Amino acid sequence: MSGPPAVAILDMDGVLVDLHLDGVDVRREVNGILASESMSVDGQGLLSGIAAACAEVGARDAQAGARLATRLWAVIDAEETRCAPTCSIHPGARALLQRLAGLPVALYTNNHHAAARTALRAVGIDPARFFAIQARTGAESVKPAAAPVLAILAAPEAAGAERVFLVGDHAADMGSVLAARQAAPGPLIVAIGHAHSMAEVPHLEAAGADFVVTEVSEAADLICASHSPHTLSMVLLAWNEEKSIAAAVRDCRRVGRLWLSGYEIIVVDDGSSDGTAAQAEAASQGDVRVVRHARNLGMGAAMRSGYAAARCEYIAHLPADRQVRPQALLAFLPWVAPATTAVSTYVVPPSGEQRRLMSLAFRFVVRGLGGLRVNFAGTYVFHRRWLETIDLASVRSETFLFSFELLERLRRAGSRFAPVSIRPFVREVGQSREMALRRIGRVLGEIVRYRMRSLGHRRRSTSV
Repeated sequence: MSGPPAVAILDMDGVLVDLHLDGVDVRREVNGILASESMSVDGQGLLSGIAAACAEVGARDAQAGARLATRLWAVIDAEETRCAPTCSIHPGARALLQRLAGLPVALYTNNHHAAARTALRAVGIDPARFFAIQARTGAESVKPAAAPVLAILAAPEAAGAERVFLVGDHAADMGSVLAARQAAPGPLIVAIGHAHSMAEVPHLEAAGADFVVTEVSEAADLICASHSPHTLSMVLLAWNEEKSIAAAVRDCRRVGRLWLSGYEIIVVDDGSSDGTAAQAEAASQGDVRVVRHARNLGMGAAMRSGYAAARCEYIAHLPADRQVRPQALLAFLPWVAPATTAVSTYVVPPSGEQRRLMSLAFRFVVRGLGGLRVNFAGTYVFHRRWLETIDLASVRSETFLFSFELLERLRRAGSRFAPVSIRPFVREVGQSREMALRRIGRVLGEIVRYRMRSLGHRRRSTSV
């Protein structure tokens, strides 16, 4: 008998609730206890520092190490007991649990078992919502470790699960996933890191996160996504992106293997002067094709080459700098159809107020001066049949105006548009080149030329 399509394992503090522990006071008290051993936890994580201190003392005297651990963890217990009744629910937690209704959900937390239950009740979450609660019961951290995850997977509610998603906001949570994978074969375990700020994204990825979300409710998009019947060509646009291209390829591969019936990754190296192409080829597992331009031709030219090389039913482009990640495509897939193009806009801009104002100004010019009535930010997914209908080679724009021209062609050819909102990431490596004055001038020139071509075509049509 088959099991549930997915099982969710949620960390508590930082994902469901915020305990608001007084870390400064706790650290001071812990250091006071460690002073007799000429130790401190300054300059390191509190829990990892406690573990290291207990291990060092225990190596000399096992009983002394155990006594020290009991004293130190009693400090943590007392602080959690104090904070649990007045904790607050984490933004997005209720939406996450609502989206997960009908799926088995377990709780996994480094907080003391009694404090965890008190905290859940304090914010109106019934502990009975979870088929298992793996929490700390003594003077020992449960993270990172395979045991709590494997105990959850051994429960009858998780039997036969196709996939297991663990959502946590700490590197130790990601470490538990890695440990569980190594400890025993079983269902695929996917690590979802919840970043409280964009600065935390690379740290969670370095710790082993397969996906990162910046709003905890967005984890439900990954957990609840169904397997798509579609095949998808993911076109990565790259110009001097050797530092990010391997990660971008891995992003695409994870999405393709988890949720698509078939996929391919096409990297368009638009005249890079670094090792972008070599890094892309090295990252391939038989699923990457690299299209090279001898010189930098522009985003539009890269998209044209990538789309022309695509072989799957549907096509989407993504920036190799990972500002838009393929996990965002899961929101598109339920909407796409041969006659429907899913088009995204940003929930929030990726690069601050200046970038947002520049984007608004650009869209005003595109619509007012260029006469292009479509609007998008991010990416879009369309059926490959449109490439023949609109004649891809005749879409002349070489800059990112290409997308607006292509979408305008699709609109005029009869494609329906389905709007999708996505949340972008900030660029982690390198520098954005969209703000360069030369590029702005090039785009404005293309807008004018496009408008002139459109007016000329309209006059010819009218005269005929």
